[in-house]
Amino acid sequence: MLKKCCDLLEQQQLKIAFIESASSGYLSSQFSIYKNSGAEILLGGLVSYDPSIKIDILNIDAQLIEKYTAESAEVTKAMAIQGKKLFCQADIIVACTGLLKPGGSATENKPEGTFFISILYLNEIHNFHYFIQGTPLDKLTLLTQYIAEEIIKLIQGV
Repeated sequence: MLKKCCDLLEQQQLKIAFIESASSGYLSSQFSIYKNSGAEILLGGLVSYDPSIKIDILNIDAQLIEKYTAESAEVTKAMAIQGKKLFCQADIIVACTGLLKPGGSATENKPEGTFFISILYLNEIHNFHYFIQGTPLDKLTLLTQYIAEEIIKLIQGV
C-alpha cells in the first residue's frame, strides 16, 4: 500500500511533509525508501515529540495542549495547520500524535495504541483516529499502511 501511495504521489506530482510526534520520524522514513521518493515527493518532516517543540517551533498554543493533551485530535489538527506554514510547498501535510508506548496522557478512554492523524490536502483537514495493538514497531507499520490508504483515497476523491 505504501509503494502504491508513493507512486500515486509521484504520478500526480504531489509533495508531502510530515509533522510527527508519536511516530518519531517513522512515517517520513517509510515514505523516503521508495524509488525517487526523496527527490520527487518527500519535502521533509519535523519530529515534535516533546510538547516544547509543538509550542516553540510549531507555535501551538500551550493552553490547547494543556486543555486537550499533546496526544489529542485538537492538537494534531493544529499541528497540520502549523505544519503547512513550515512546509508551504507541500501539497499534503500529515500530522500524527498518539500513544505508541505506555505513559503520556493515556487514560481508559485513550489507551496506549491510540493515534490521531490529521491530513491537510487541498486546504481541507481530514481527521482520523485509530486504535492499534501490538509491539511499537507493529503499531507503526500498521499506522503507516492506514495513512497510505487514506492519502490514496483523498487523492482519488474516494
